[in-house]
Amino acid sequence: MNTYLRKHLLPLSGCAVVCLLTACATNRGQSLRESAARLDDASSHFSSQLQYQGDDSRRGRVSSDAQTLAQAARDFEHAVDRRESRENIDSDYHRVTDGYQQLHTQLADEGYADQNRQVLLDFDHVTAAYRDVEAGMSNR
Repeated sequence: MNTYLRKHLLPLSGCAVVCLLTACATNRGQSLRESAARLDDASSHFSSQLQYQGDDSRRGRVSSDAQTLAQAARDFEHAVDRRESRENIDSDYHRVTDGYQQLHTQLADEGYADQNRQVLLDFDHVTAAYRDVEAGMSNR
């Protein structure tokens, strides 16, 4: 039995390492795809909620920024899903980041925040999905 283990342990260990590395690589890409899809869903839902509820703030129309983020998130999700070039994915990610920051700035306006607590609670879903995408992009 000892000879049997020595004879087969090294090849089995090698196979296990290859399987683990493949699983990690697959999960990392899958994780970014899943995060991108969640951000697409959350930002689209948030945008549609704002259009339904109305969204004037002292700095402008929040729904415009929400639509911009939703479109950027959709483009990013499609780029990740189609496994486009790193350059294209990075470009779409920067559009998502810019859109998120603009929307975050609008929602941080103190007058808007005081009157629209539910909107801010809904935005938490967008923020959580955005943070997952951020983590996925840094792990690439």
